[in-house]
Amino acid sequence: MKLNPAIAVIVIELFCVTGCSDTGLGGGAYQATSVVVLPPDLGVSGDSNGDTGSGGDIDTATLADSSSPGNFSGRVVLTGTAPTLAPIHGKGADVKDAEYCSAETLPNEKLVIGTDNGVANVFIYLQRPPRGTPKPEVSDVPVDFDQKNCRFVPHCLVVPVGQTVRILSDDGIAHNTHTYPKRGVQTNQGVAPKDRDGVLRFAYRAAENEPLVVKCDLHTWMTGWHLPVDHPYAALTDLDGNFKIEGLPSGDHMFTVWHEAAKGKKIHRRLKVTITSGETTTQDIEYPVSELAL
Repeated sequence: MKLNPAIAVIVIELFCVTGCSDTGLGGGAYQATSVVVLPPDLGVSGDSNGDTGSGGDIDTATLADSSSPGNFSGRVVLTGTAPTLAPIHGKGADVKDAEYCSAETLPNEKLVIGTDNGVANVFIYLQRPPRGTPKPEVSDVPVDFDQKNCRFVPHCLVVPVGQTVRILSDDGIAHNTHTYPKRGVQTNQGVAPKDRDGVLRFAYRAAENEPLVVKCDLHTWMTGWHLPVDHPYAALTDLDGNFKIEGLPSGDHMFTVWHEAAKGKKIHRRLKVTITSGETTTQDIEYPVSELAL
């Protein structure tokens, strides 16, 4: 039977009024579509430079068969002469709670350069996963976010939605942890001196489009970044700029490459990467010095 395109459009629109839900990041449950039949003149095309509203330009048939996914790995590399950032303050500096806060030199972690100009703490992630992507399992083991010498450790974290974050402190002074999500509820609570049990614990309840800042209001130089995600397609570069994202469906994906020192905080808003089933796509991501905003 030949399907009339006009009728097909009406049927689809009626279904969406009554049955479709928002599958955006943090927008609700995902609905997998196993079979989609469209006449030739109703094919979907996408502009790789525009916002498709999804994690990537993925062929629907590929989504139905994710038994042989691929991987994406590489390095983020600063091109040009890397600047040297002065420390936030030196050892013994006259700062608040100096006994702990200036017991050691406090480095500026806004830009951390490793071997061969690799850039640490760069977030690489899909804004939205392909439709049908299962939510990642949440571990019973908390993710630790520590405070040592008035510094957040680690500086950056990728955190699954629903995962418990345990706040620790190695300092003999009070801190507080203040998160600034755009979609979820803020956490703003004190942390007792030398709390190694992690009395303060919380979980992000909604995914974010970009990393959110975490601060200590008692020591204003203390800054960290968290990226809550509700899918497995996110990574953070290591000290030498390396990253790997596994289990991606084959096809074209659009990744956000985010770094706190970049102009607008994005090295790439939409980096197109083609994933081949059963293979690892390797790509070095260039980060020009001219794009730094220090």
